[in-house]
Amino acid sequence: MSVATPETTTANLIEVKNLKKWFPIRGGILSRVVANVKAVNDVSFAVKKGEVVGLVGESGSGKTTVGRTILRLIEPTDGSIYFDGQDITHLPKNQLRAYRRKMQIIFQDPFASLNPRMTVGDIIAEPLVIHNLEGSAQARNERVAELLQLVGLNPDHVRRYPHEFSGGQRQRIGIARALQDLQDYRDLQRQGFGRLVKRLPCGGLHRLDHHLIQHHPPGLDLQEPLPQVQLEVHVGLAG
Repeated sequence: MSVATPETTTANLIEVKNLKKWFPIRGGILSRVVANVKAVNDVSFAVKKGEVVGLVGESGSGKTTVGRTILRLIEPTDGSIYFDGQDITHLPKNQLRAYRRKMQIIFQDPFASLNPRMTVGDIIAEPLVIHNLEGSAQARNERVAELLQLVGLNPDHVRRYPHEFSGGQRQRIGIARALQDLQDYRDLQRQGFGRLVKRLPCGGLHRLDHHLIQHHPPGLDLQEPLPQVQLEVHVGLAG
């Protein structure tokens, strides 16, 4: 996949510069690299605060790989990734953890991203435990209940398992898990974010692709449409 956009500036929330992700193809007795699958090849774009950017392309063009690479779920082959002015391309894992609260992913397949052995309450509370956001179990439970309400689910369902929900409801669980810094989203809820999620049909939620969740500043008017940018991507060739 290859995408390019104009020069980025310091006002951008996310800056991706010449990003590459190649997957090696090995062969022979010594398993040497004989070729590479260039899933992402020299991609550059920027996302401003409050802006929505959509990657549009055919299946296999590298959209998912771009999202995973930006969040460092898979390591880039080359290029640079900046978040809020900070280069996170080679940030150590212990320092990268602090950015996980600000960058989250909502997976395309909600069922595959939810542990079937964990209750919904435990799934949503897991990031709170990892980031040490709440000290007591009672505080975590209250926060989980508030997150469920925020995405239009019943807080009484915290003891249910993922298989007991529909596809759209599972996607809402994934959204709730991604909304970790709840204080910022209290402001969004007052301005209509909760109503926006509730209005989305289950089918629409199920089709959500990877989104980067960023804590918008208080005062963002969700009654007005957010700026939108569409980038078209195309399948690259192995080489």
